[in-house]
Amino acid sequence: MGNWEMGSLNLIPEPGYIQRTGDEEFLLSKLYKIVLARDCNNMDLESARLLQKEILEIIGITPGISKVIDLKKAKLADKSIIYLKREPGNSESYKMRISNERVEVIGADEAGLFYGVNTLRQIIRDCGNRLPALLINDEPYFKYRGYYHDVTRGKVPTLETLKELVDRISFYKLNQLQLYVEHSFAFEGMSEIWQGADPLTAEEILLLDEYCQKRHVELVPSLSTFGHLYQALSTSSYGHLAELEAGPGKKYSWIDRQIHHTLDVSNPESIEFVKSMLDQYIPLFSSNKFNICCDETFDLGEGKNKKLAAEVGKGRLYIDFLKKIIEHVKGYGKEVMFWGDIILEHPELMPELPDDLICLNWEYSGEPDEEKVRIVYEAGISQYLCPGVSGWNHLMNDLDKAFSNIEKMVSYGRKYGALGILNTDWGDYGHINFLGNSMPGMVFAAALSWNPETIERFPQIQDLAQRYRELDRKISIMELNDSEGEIVTLLRELARQQLINWADLVHWKEGKYKETSLEIDAEGLFSGISGKELLAAYNNSIQLADRILTIASKVGVKNKLDYQEFYVAAQGIALLNILVLFIKKNDLKEKGLDIPICACELASRLEYWLADFKNLWRKRNKESELKRIEEMISVLTGYLRAKGGIDCV
Repeated sequence: MGNWEMGSLNLIPEPGYIQRTGDEEFLLSKLYKIVLARDCNNMDLESARLLQKEILEIIGITPGISKVIDLKKAKLADKSIIYLKREPGNSESYKMRISNERVEVIGADEAGLFYGVNTLRQIIRDCGNRLPALLINDEPYFKYRGYYHDVTRGKVPTLETLKELVDRISFYKLNQLQLYVEHSFAFEGMSEIWQGADPLTAEEILLLDEYCQKRHVELVPSLSTFGHLYQALSTSSYGHLAELEAGPGKKYSWIDRQIHHTLDVSNPESIEFVKSMLDQYIPLFSSNKFNICCDETFDLGEGKNKKLAAEVGKGRLYIDFLKKIIEHVKGYGKEVMFWGDIILEHPELMPELPDDLICLNWEYSGEPDEEKVRIVYEAGISQYLCPGVSGWNHLMNDLDKAFSNIEKMVSYGRKYGALGILNTDWGDYGHINFLGNSMPGMVFAAALSWNPETIERFPQIQDLAQRYRELDRKISIMELNDSEGEIVTLLRELARQQLINWADLVHWKEGKYKETSLEIDAEGLFSGISGKELLAAYNNSIQLADRILTIASKVGVKNKLDYQEFYVAAQGIALLNILVLFIKKNDLKEKGLDIPICACELASRLEYWLADFKNLWRKRNKESELKRIEEMISVLTGYLRAKGGIDCV
């Protein structure tokens, strides 16, 4: 890292080596041009244009862009320039030299130059007009650094939102993006599956793939092909392919969608159905990889194949069907990825897997299990380690859990030689969590995926708030434009006020009104939380919402939408805490609860909150399944008004 303290600059990820080379400064106000070397191509020009835009936004000048064979012959030797060029080196690596005369960014390849430019953009954001003289040598630790985004379980982002996401992840040197798709793609001849979901189209995928290439991001296709096919298996045309006797037309259940969704492996039509989806989806992507998912096949051997499973074992049913999917995808020349949870239940079958398969080894707890990583490693199977941003089922991402999970999974990736890190962002039960709320977790994982040593300076700090304080500050400044560096710390504290999560309320609602196949003790879900704790969390959330607004008033236009999402999340957390107080009073018959508003007033506030939530949803997403969240809130407000009685008179 050199002899210069990294805290002097707010760079994410931290470069592998950085050293201050003197007291000189490069003044952007005197910048003449951004100059490309003769061997630079159109991709490098795109990097130069991003740099040009950054300089305009930060200091208000628009430097020209040029290209030369030789600086001296071009009479630029005595000019203040930013010089972009290439020199041989390790893939994706770059160097940077800043003096009072010139800035040089030297990439080993197109991606390396792009990453060097992004580091320079961060220095400009941090330092403004006066750039310190320094030397940087930098390259990634993990070859593959990805982000996995759910576009199926409620939200389908617009193409512009997906491009925004690509911009954000590539700025922090991530080089892969996967979109989780079940029924949210407009497959030809399968409108029965995706109708009402506002699916992504083939044209949108093609345009997104092209955009990703410009940002040196590989758009890796990901498609459910075994489990998690609830929507398809609920239709008249494909319901007969379900392992369980499903029955088209059955009332929709968020819980059942999460657990009952597996294909009948004995029906030959099942693999043909999968192949028909793959044949349409694969050609849209330039990537040489394909994620077939094949996770959480909970129903396998529990219905139509129960007798067969008793004879040969569920593991045999799983791996035989898995190999059929793999064979078809490999026929397109693709490198196959799959989620590893089911094969880890049957490690004795791992030797049957193809040698070139990639296992996506996921674990989302704050203390993830190292043993699963070791098993895959010892089986000789290549793997990505897959942590998560812990936003699903929360209005505000659980940053304590997310950061701890990410840090430990990255450390296991180093220990066991993982190919890469794939950070996940799911949307269970309607995808109530906003995009902006996941960005701190995205940035943190990007920082560690590029340079795992980022966090190693704090091994002695056990308190999570203290351990991550410096990175919270940097993320606040660089990603969320908060010059005081406070907002991520506030969001971390806001997440701690979620004494119940959205999934708890879904289980309460579907259990209470008998809308799921599961037997749920709806009344017992909230018995372990005291009224005093709920009231304190309500008051804390309101105060944090006010503090978020104060910071929001000082940030630029680019981040305003993120702050609106933070604020609406805070308001929602406050209201749901009070809602649980009413559930405890009415369903659990608890007495002496101090409830600051009446039930009917809370119902009204929830409806106003829903209006704000819907408005924000539509700014980044298609309508998709917003109606299901609206229906959920309608049930909650109906419950409140029915229970209001004389309290609301």
